[in-house]
Amino acid sequence: MFKRQLVYFDANAGGGGGNGDAGDGNNGQGGEGGNSTLTFDAWHEALPEDQKALIESHTKGLKSALDSERGSRKDMEKQLRDLAKKAEAGSEAQNQLTKLADDLSSADRKADFFEAAHTAGVKNLKLAYTVAVSDEMFDKHGRVSFDEMKKIYPELFGSTTTARGDAGSGTDKKPNAKGGMNAFIRTAAGRE
Repeated sequence: MFKRQLVYFDANAGGGGGNGDAGDGNNGQGGEGGNSTLTFDAWHEALPEDQKALIESHTKGLKSALDSERGSRKDMEKQLRDLAKKAEAGSEAQNQLTKLADDLSSADRKADFFEAAHTAGVKNLKLAYTVAVSDEMFDKHGRVSFDEMKKIYPELFGSTTTARGDAGSGTDKKPNAKGGMNAFIRTAAGRE
């Protein structure tokens, strides 16, 4: 029978595949001599996928609110320009300016709501705003009681659950604790 010879390397000995200091002397820093500037994008790309996902889930609500606010502001600017051309029309212009003021007030209220809702832990900002408007949950200052909203609509504040990460996930059974991957590899290599 043919017997294979295996070569093992010490991970930090610099002889193969470890994190030894046999590299270019930059100690993990990019560029010439390690003097490169660290940017957020470079730092973010170097993170493990689970940490990237955590950051994305944390900032998703803020990005959504910001995009919504920018869109509202652009629409308001266009309406202002259109009304400026018609300003001398008299009562029609006055009615349109009143409507524009109401729309601007509504956009500001929505932006303030998104900011407060994200801080309060709302998971679906757009749905929560729709609920707040339809149920007339705004007070005279344009604020919403998120404690009251949570009592009536707790699903808006749902938390994300993390699944078990073991071999028995979804089976309601714990995995067999015998051996493990190391024992399997040793057995396959004929070392046990």
